[in-house]
Amino acid sequence: MKTRHLPFRQRGQSMTEYLVALLVVMMMVGVSFSGEASVIDLFRESVRSAFERLSGFLSIPL
Repeated sequence: MKTRHLPFRQRGQSMTEYLVALLVVMMMVGVSFSGEASVIDLFRESVRSAFERLSGFLSIPL
């Protein structure tokens, strides 16, 4: 069985493309546009609200 070898200049190119795409996605998620809250800020606020509601529910005496 013959194995195909990629030319030297092509090694690691997919990793570079993956990292660039990941960087773009992270910037889109983390950066807010037009004064709105970013996705990360919305997620943090929803987790905080859910935790406060759970804590309030658990503190009610039976």
